[in-house]
Amino acid sequence: MRIDWASHVALVLYSNFGLVLGDSLLAIRGLDPALAEKYKPVNGKFTCLDGSKELAFSRVNDDYCDCADGSDEPGTSACENGTFYCANKGHIPGKLRAWQVNDGVCDYDVCCDGSDEWDSEATCPDKCSEIGKAHRQIEAEQQQKQQAGAKRLHELVDQAKQLREAKTAELAEEQIKLEQLEKQLAEAEARKNDLEQQQRDYEANSNAGKLQALSDQHLPDFIRYRKLLSAELHILRAHRDTLILMLKAVRSDHNPEFNDEAVLSAISGYSEFIDAYPYLEAAALEYADEDTAAREERQLQMDRDNEEQDDVSLSACANAVEIALNERQTLNDDISMLYGLMDGMRSGYNKNYHDLAVKGAVSGLDEFDRTRERDLVEVKDQKQQVDELKKTFDEVKPQVSELAELASDDSSGDLDTQVSEARSAFWDKQSEKTQANSKVSNLQELLKDKDLGPEDVFLPVYKECFSLDAGEYTYEVCLLDRATQIENKNSARQNLGTFAGFGDGNDYSKLKFTHGTKCWNGPERSMTVKFECASEIKLVSVKEPEKCEYEAHMTGPFACALSQQHVEDPETSGLEAADLSAEAEAEAEAVKDHPHDEL
Repeated sequence: MRIDWASHVALVLYSNFGLVLGDSLLAIRGLDPALAEKYKPVNGKFTCLDGSKELAFSRVNDDYCDCADGSDEPGTSACENGTFYCANKGHIPGKLRAWQVNDGVCDYDVCCDGSDEWDSEATCPDKCSEIGKAHRQIEAEQQQKQQAGAKRLHELVDQAKQLREAKTAELAEEQIKLEQLEKQLAEAEARKNDLEQQQRDYEANSNAGKLQALSDQHLPDFIRYRKLLSAELHILRAHRDTLILMLKAVRSDHNPEFNDEAVLSAISGYSEFIDAYPYLEAAALEYADEDTAAREERQLQMDRDNEEQDDVSLSACANAVEIALNERQTLNDDISMLYGLMDGMRSGYNKNYHDLAVKGAVSGLDEFDRTRERDLVEVKDQKQQVDELKKTFDEVKPQVSELAELASDDSSGDLDTQVSEARSAFWDKQSEKTQANSKVSNLQELLKDKDLGPEDVFLPVYKECFSLDAGEYTYEVCLLDRATQIENKNSARQNLGTFAGFGDGNDYSKLKFTHGTKCWNGPERSMTVKFECASEIKLVSVKEPEKCEYEAHMTGPFACALSQQHVEDPETSGLEAADLSAEAEAEAEAVKDHPHDEL
């Protein structure tokens, strides 16, 4: 047998002449060169690498497993826990599990030289030259890609440095401007207050003065009445929006093949209604796109705006109450009609049909009933107070209208014009100050509080958006800001989260977006963005591995290594990589035709 003969020759040479044949003539098959020193026989013996046993050197690679660690059989399949080293000259060395040696399979992914099938029926010619060439080409392209990404990263760092300096200078300018506006606002307010006092003195004995006296007495009641109505309107608007969304879903998603009369009747009634008032569906979609915090903030802002506009005078507040009463009546009428459509469908639809859209809507209506009952508890509790305020309103409103009409005949000449101009000047300065204050706050947050990555690398692209049309949806990722899903069919938007931070351990190649729109019977939507090193920032793909939890793959320089030295031009680097690859090819050709005997 070839193995026994070779082992015998090696042992004889060592015993008689103190020689071990070198790599050029004889090597131990399957042995990692790094372990070669441990395979030199000592007094014709070999010691298992784990030190557990000593045996005759001739028993190395004799196709019988003697060592517990499998170290005596590096070139055969005798030891299940052994490994076989593939030299793969012209490519990268590899290691196989021993059981794969001589199994009749050419394992080119690990042993491109085919050396693992040295004693099997399989014919595995050496392919390391071509495999190594392809691998080196991929390595060269990857290296060029990495260098291009690193170059772009350095460009962003340079831009960020310049941008920070510019933003810092802008902040200083805005702070000076804000100080000046505060002084100007104080002067405008003083002038406004002075002219308003003059106007009050004039109006004290006029019809306007009488109206003011009435206002002093009843304006608090009017305001309280208006606020109670406003709170009820918020609830009723939400109820109408919810019913619209449920009917819209039924209309768009129901199965028309069932031809369910109750469903078709509800759809027909809804279509007639929404065709007459299409803006209500748009408003309902905006309502659906809001999270709870955004909706509460919007309602608070509405209340603040109403206070500023409607609570300044008795006449204005009375008009606001009239408008609120009319809207309440309209909302109640709309809700009654829409609820009737839904309730009719709930009681009349064919339950034998497996129409998920209809069943989902019916389930949603049941939940709506519970929510509506909870929402209206507070309204019912305040009914007595509302009735009393309504009685006062009905008694005082005619007087307000009469005095307001008589007061319109009063004339204070240029004083009214001066007051109006002074107020406009004050409001303009107040608006300018608010904008300047917001700008200063945003700049301070950006420059002092926000993590913009190493060396501010995200600053040049802060809030820049990148989108991907994925067929049914378009996805949009705005860096360090928000992520959005847009339905291509109707442009409906779903908030997939606002920026919450980078990956664990300050992994700046990952962005986390959380607290998006809540899924139906599911969690809040969220997205994790993972970057792959490249020079171009691009949204490549989006998937949803778990319900309402999205993963986005983007390319960009943020996953590239930021070296301390200037990055070379990627074209030059690519040529250098090609030169190195050519050298490797030459080396591979040089060794290709020099086989060696193995033990």
